[in-house]
Amino acid sequence: MDALTARPKLLKQANLSLIRKVIKNNFTATRAEIANETKISSTTVRSLLTEMMQNGEIESIGYDESSGGRKAERYRFKHDRYFGAAFCITHDEAQVSLVNVCGEVVTTESLKIYENYVEADLKSIIVSYLDNLVKTNEIKAIGIGMLGVAENGYYLRKKKENEEFYKVDIGNFLSERYNVPVVLENNINAITIGYGSYYNKEISKNSTQNTNMAYLHFVKGCVKAGFISEGKIIRGNNNFAGEIGILKMENGKTLDDLLSNEISDEQYVNLVTNIIRWICGILNPGYIVLNGPDLRKHCLDSIKQKLSGIFHKMMFPEILYSPDFWRDYNEGMAYLTAGKMFDEVQFIKE
Repeated sequence: MDALTARPKLLKQANLSLIRKVIKNNFTATRAEIANETKISSTTVRSLLTEMMQNGEIESIGYDESSGGRKAERYRFKHDRYFGAAFCITHDEAQVSLVNVCGEVVTTESLKIYENYVEADLKSIIVSYLDNLVKTNEIKAIGIGMLGVAENGYYLRKKKENEEFYKVDIGNFLSERYNVPVVLENNINAITIGYGSYYNKEISKNSTQNTNMAYLHFVKGCVKAGFISEGKIIRGNNNFAGEIGILKMENGKTLDDLLSNEISDEQYVNLVTNIIRWICGILNPGYIVLNGPDLRKHCLDSIKQKLSGIFHKMMFPEILYSPDFWRDYNEGMAYLTAGKMFDEVQFIKE
């Protein structure tokens, strides 16, 4: 085993971070469970749990049934102590949710932004909101969902005049300003994660690790996709997975080109059916979710009927419609933001 040394204060912070993550991830935990999972001594765990109780971070929910020895006391977080701020941003609108340690959305409100905003304005809006929020809430993580490709604390956006990419370094900026971990995520990936979380909690009752799905979001002249395989979002080599609008279709036109034009319902059904055929042939998802302001909802039954004559039942996915883009978006960023809590101090091997 590698020997790890640290200043006492730093070691304590790291141990607290590990203990918090175990309680958060498991929802409840006993001292023995924490010690077993973190490899921190039982004596140290007991001392830190006592401190966390005194600070009002956690509470006891009683004792487990005895297995022959002393009953084990079980702890959980107080839901009103630690929070995250999860921002969901589109090209002309933004919402922000206050998220508790369990990933539950406590409150959601809209922020006023302008269409085709510049990054400096967006940063100013976010900072202004957070500066007020941290006065009354203990914020442990920040999440930003946005248009663009997220990578290493910044995201990439494309210039309209020449379509070149440029960096927006908002993640690192916010992390340094508020001294908390920050997670950035592409908006379509976030809504895919959000619907997957919603589906597992409310419909299937399955584990997140078993999720295999695709999410197709239709907006004017464009379709974007998000994919989850074995519980993990698929981002691709340079985080561009899901750009299915660039696929060449008939007459050398791309999928986005065809969706930008006036096409009949029959042509639309054929296009969407072909998209789903490709996705199923590559990923074999359990279900595919369709959503977006430009989705032709009246064509869904025709799409399902056409697909039923194509696939063997072992490959046929469940075709679902999500009526609430913002629910999915907020749920996804809440999940990601809560997952980033207590990442403040970690030991890594060099």
